[in-house]
Parts: sequence; structure tokens; C-alpha cells
Amino acid sequence: MKNIFHVKLRFKVLSFLLLFTIAFYFFRSSNYYNYKILAADLGSIPWLYSTIGLIFGVISAFIIQKEWQQWNDLVDAIKGENNALYELWLWSERLPQNIHAKLKQSIITYLTTMIGEGWQKTEAGEISDELDANIREMHNIVADLNETQPIMSSIAFSLLSNVMSYREKRVRYGSSHMPSILLSTLRFATFLMIALCPLIVVKDFELHYIFSISIAFLSYIVYLVSYDLDHPLRPGGWHLTMKDYQKLLAKLS
Repeated sequence: MKNIFHVKLRFKVLSFLLLFTIAFYFFRSSNYYNYKILAADLGSIPWLYSTIGLIFGVISAFIIQKEWQQWNDLVDAIKGENNALYELWLWSERLPQNIHAKLKQSIITYLTTMIGEGWQKTEAGEISDELDANIREMHNIVADLNETQPIMSSIAFSLLSNVMSYREKRVRYGSSHMPSILLSTLRFATFLMIALCPLIVVKDFELHYIFSISIAFLSYIVYLVSYDLDHPLRPGGWHLTMKDYQKLLAKLS
């Protein structure tokens, strides 16, 4: 599965490079590109393009910094949820065998549901009804301990509270995306950076191509990184997977 996403990323990059190369060649070879006229305006064009580049840099830096922080928060929430479930399972081994078996099966069902539909629900900002049912089942199992083993019950409620807290953070960070107006602004700024870079005056054709495709490629990569960071659970060049839940499920099964 990971190789598929890498192939898709390579396809996007190679397609962009090919399309830009074709467009650049026809533009540079056409009558629309007049070196003498552009050279006469050399004093203004670089400054105008630099202003667009500055605006693009500020916007992309702000977005990447914000999305990267949210990415890290989501990673912490996912790992925290898995660790809390693992601790709850380890703790349950100190309980009577019948209660331990019920709690272990409830955790396994929770992980199975999370792998099955929980990931998609998280992306949509929803909480799975089946996961809610699993949490209630764990809560009922722990609540039954309160009469016979109040101390053990108190510890269990603390561990279960950690699971619920990290689950809420996972849903919140996994479904939070940049505002549409900000995404549209980033797309427009990226388009300007790519579309206007061939207007920079460079007499030599090969050197002009190298500078233009370098600027266009970097702008496109910045956009891809920003977009993928904004959708961490959606398959893309960079995304989070369910491997932590799968590893824990394999350990418990």
C-alpha cells in the first residue's frame, strides 16, 4: 500500500515536470516571449515577481508551521490512545480471569472497529457508534469492579479516562482542516509563482529553463506538502496509517 502512494506521488511530480516543460518550450519559442521588450522592463518585473514570491513564502510558511504542529498533535493522540489501551490490557491481567477475558475482548473489538471504520470516521470528524459501544462496555466492566475491588476500579477508571481523552483529541486533530479561503489563497499564490516565473528575463534558453522549472517545482512541492499535512489521514504523499492499532491488535490476538 505504501508503494502505491509513492508511485502516485512520483506520477504527480513527473506529470507536473513534463507539462511545465512542454508549456515552457512553446511559450519561450512563441512570439509572446519577446526578450527585448521584457529586457526593457527589467527594472520592474523582478521586483513584482519578488513581491509575489514573498507573499507566497509568508502564506506557505504559516500554513506548514500550523499544519505540522497539528500533525504532531495527532501523532501524539494516536500513540497516546494506543498506549492507554495497552496499559488497560496489562492492568486487566491482575483481575479475575473472567473479567480479564471480557475486558481484553472489548479492547480487541475496539481496535478491530478502529481499523475497519474508525479511520474514516475520524477524517469526517465523527465518532463511530461501535467505538462508543465498546467504550460503554469497558466502562460497565470497570464499574462492576467498584463493589468488590474499589481500589482496582479507581485505577481502571483513570486508564479508561485516558483512552477517552486521547480519542477525543484524535477526532479533533484528525478532522481539523485549513479554512477554504486560506486553501484557495495558497492555490492561487502557487499558480502565480508557476505561471509567472517564465517571464523572468534570461537570454540563454537552457539557463532560463533551469531557473524557471526550479522555481515552479519548489512551489508545487510546497503546495503538495501543505495539502497532505492538512489531510493527515487521507492517502497521499505523506499520511498517517493504522499501523499502531494493527500492531496492538496483533499483540492482543
